[in-house]
Amino acid sequence: MTFARTDEQRMLADTLDAALARGAIDWAGAIEATGLDALGVAEADGGLGTDLRDAAVVAAALGRANAALPWAEYWVARRGDASNAAADMLAVLHCAEMVGLCRTMLRDAALFAKERHQFGVAIASFQALRHRMADMAMALEQAEAITGAAIDALTRGGEDAARTVSAARVICDDAARAVGEGAVQIHGAMGLTAELRVGGYFRRACALMQGDGGARAHLARYAA
Repeated sequence: MTFARTDEQRMLADTLDAALARGAIDWAGAIEATGLDALGVAEADGGLGTDLRDAAVVAAALGRANAALPWAEYWVARRGDASNAAADMLAVLHCAEMVGLCRTMLRDAALFAKERHQFGVAIASFQALRHRMADMAMALEQAEAITGAAIDALTRGGEDAARTVSAARVICDDAARAVGEGAVQIHGAMGLTAELRVGGYFRRACALMQGDGGARAHLARYAA
């Protein structure tokens, strides 16, 4: 599962995927009923701890289901941290959600390409489309890797943390656009209709792209 390293994190991802697959996309169903409201609270205060990777596992799962819940904002607020690091943690959790969104969009596009036929064959067999989907997959893997690196950098602390977060934010923005646009186009005219979920996923990704100051601001911070 995305970002999960420990058995507990993998179990957390599996539990959320199962719950969200049943349609539990409201706050109570996805957060309170699964005990996630205790994440972001120190263990000494009766919570489950403030591990950023735990929070990213949740964000990615919510992205895979397009639950569109303010999990990142909630987790950061629960920590009670008003520093610049809090803004970077928020950006990283948004990156994790974008990775989750992209994971589902890419999967849906791959499945649809096998089902949709033109000229008597599945469009998945078209070389140009296969190359495009390979590019989409590469963009997703890069986004996941850099988000993981940003989580590690923020956990360690140090001078490179902010720069790594900005790199992640820019790369995830590019991945969300590449995967989202590609998935919508592969679905053809139906891509942005309510009949298919890919349009809703791409709209959520676009909304996340507008946050955290935007990729342009993070690119400028990285360069500086």
